[in-house]
Amino acid sequence: MIFILLLSVVTTNYALMTLASSLNDAEAVNVSGSMRMQSYRLAYDIHSESVDYAEHIEQFEDSIYSPSMKALQHWLVPDDITQDYYRLIARWHELKSILYSEQREQYLPLVEDFVEQIDDFVFKLQTFSEQKLIKLAWVGGSD
Repeated sequence: MIFILLLSVVTTNYALMTLASSLNDAEAVNVSGSMRMQSYRLAYDIHSESVDYAEHIEQFEDSIYSPSMKALQHWLVPDDITQDYYRLIARWHELKSILYSEQREQYLPLVEDFVEQIDDFVFKLQTFSEQKLIKLAWVGGSD
């Protein structure tokens, strides 16, 4: 009886930890996915000489440093996802310096590669979230 109780407590705690860590997943996927659109919007802003250009740079900055993205630095997140997040930040800083320069048109041929980098990142986030849910289903099924 004690073994069954202990097993129940362990699986319940695992389920709660997994669910709690999954709350951020959907938001991080949405935010990083929106960064793709924001990247293209910046290219459009350059092309159209938009008056909202500086505001859109700030919005991208807010997205990449949002709480859901910063949470990817947690010890429960795989190192490859955290490292990809750091690479996105590094690339963003390079691109941001171009965006604020007089030669902002140099951003235009670079945006597609940046969006591809974001796409790869979003895919890893989705896969990680799916893996957690699969593990949770297995643990839940073992009760």
